[in-house]
Amino acid sequence: MTAAEIMQQGLKIAVIVGALFSCATAQAPPDAALRQLYDGHRLFELRNAMDGRDAPALYRGAVASAFNNVDEAEKSLNQAVRDASTKEDANEAREWLIELYMRLGRSSNAVRVLDEALKAAPSRSDLQNAKRLLDPIARYPNQTVRAGRRQAVSCIVGAAGVVLPVSVNGKAVNWLLDTGFNMSALSESEARMLGLPVHAGTAQTEDFAGGTAPARTAVAPRVTIGGTELRNVPMLVFPDSQPPWNEFPAGRRGTVGLPMALALQIVEWTTSGTCHVGVTSSSGDTNSGRNLAFDRSTPLTRVRFEGRSLDFVLDTGNQGGTQLWARFAREFSALVSEQGRQGALRVSQIGGSSERDVIVLPEARLHVGGLDAVLRPANIFSPPIGNDMYHGNLGMDVLSQAAAVTIDFQSMSLTLR
Repeated sequence: MTAAEIMQQGLKIAVIVGALFSCATAQAPPDAALRQLYDGHRLFELRNAMDGRDAPALYRGAVASAFNNVDEAEKSLNQAVRDASTKEDANEAREWLIELYMRLGRSSNAVRVLDEALKAAPSRSDLQNAKRLLDPIARYPNQTVRAGRRQAVSCIVGAAGVVLPVSVNGKAVNWLLDTGFNMSALSESEARMLGLPVHAGTAQTEDFAGGTAPARTAVAPRVTIGGTELRNVPMLVFPDSQPPWNEFPAGRRGTVGLPMALALQIVEWTTSGTCHVGVTSSSGDTNSGRNLAFDRSTPLTRVRFEGRSLDFVLDTGNQGGTQLWARFAREFSALVSEQGRQGALRVSQIGGSSERDVIVLPEARLHVGGLDAVLRPANIFSPPIGNDMYHGNLGMDVLSQAAAVTIDFQSMSLTLR
């Protein structure tokens, strides 16, 4: 198989996600079964196993954060910090809190907890890197949101993903919806065009391909999408030379990352180019309908394959193709051995481009959000692409097989029709 280009333009930022933090786990709690689920990042199973049980505060906080119960997450994680018997245990809970706050745009809260974590572990380079990036925006008020009711917005839906109309300080831009960005982001020239001061602190970010890129920060005083208004929105700022910024015109050099998408609460689009954003008066809230979760700052969705439930990163910024990762290859080793063949693909993320060996399956039939989708072919990547926690990265090639897609952060559900 000849090498083919795959553009994976959504940044998977290791500054605030689990790849940043060492993920050092606390000492084994009384319930080893819950510990095993927690360590395996099996948040859906952890939620079910804890139902009706008096679980440790760390697990209660992790599950509450995973399913977007912010008040309960804060309460339980702060209790876990107080109850911790070691500095490592306390920092485990603090890392969940830091990423919860960053997911919500609450930068000053995140930096306060980050400072506490650094006091407990001053030599940790990952925490130091995060401190360099976030310190300049700690003096700003936390992001606030005035939620808008559901309304139609003019958008572009196609092979390049979903592009939403955004107003930044009264200036209109059109930015890609990218749930794989765990902060919203833009290029340096886009920041200048919008009148956003870029702060001096620079840190390294990582993508899911093992690449790195320098980033700084800015804060947008006012951002509106549809009827939703956000104030004091933290953003990452990347050099114009970094892909994909170097390929886009002014007004397109930005992304609606996870915190902005979360503020909209519901994002819907159709392949015909109709989009709706904003809250609705009713939304399902039963556990059975919740096929979305947050592993700290990473949005996950449940996918069914050969009768099993798998965890995939939900990445609307991935136009290059859904990826299967090492965990998939390990758990379906017989299938891979029988049907897989060697291949190569060029993967381009914000940290750069490189050709990667892959194992190619003729197809994989995935049940996603109520829709039977087909990957043909299905490419399995090895490290450093991806990680060993999830089964893969779900991109627009699967989502675009649906006539309509709804991402509902009110009910934590993904629906494909």
